Amino acid sequence: MKSILFSGALALSLLAGHVASAQQVKASEPESVLAYFEELGAPAKLVEDSVGDPSVEVQYYGTSMVVFFYGCRDNKNCNSLQFFAAYTKESEISLDGLNEWNAEQRYGRAYRAEDGRKMLEYDIYTGQDGVSMTDFDEVFDIWTEAIKSFEDALS
Repeated sequence: MKSILFSGALALSLLAGHVASAQQVKASEPESVLAYFEELGAPAKLVEDSVGDPSVEVQYYGTSMVVFFYGCRDNKNCNSLQFFAAYTKESEISLDGLNEWNAEQRYGRAYRAEDGRKMLEYDIYTGQDGVSMTDFDEVFDIWTEAIKSFEDALS
């Protein structure tokens, strides 16, 4: 009886693992990144960046952001993602303020572009196997917390 129960439990766990792997977010599969944002209800569009690599443009609670794909071979089979948001040059923060913000943050980095815009970035490595939806939720939560913190610093 125990072996039957164990066999059944093993079969269910293998099935659950198969379903979970089907719900991976992978830089190597841009559609999985797009699907994540669509599932959140965030308007998103899969496009190509200036070198032909995929990117996803996203609107999330009033913030425009882009997810860039890196480590791509021939504009596909990418292995990492970069969350990116840019803020107008009217947003006020000194270089010392940017440095202080960066020093206090574990995730995300901010800098000022030559044209005066303030940039915020956060990189993650997904490899070819990707990360689970649960882990990607955590990654995205970290990113949105960085956005909130940075926008507070800009105001």
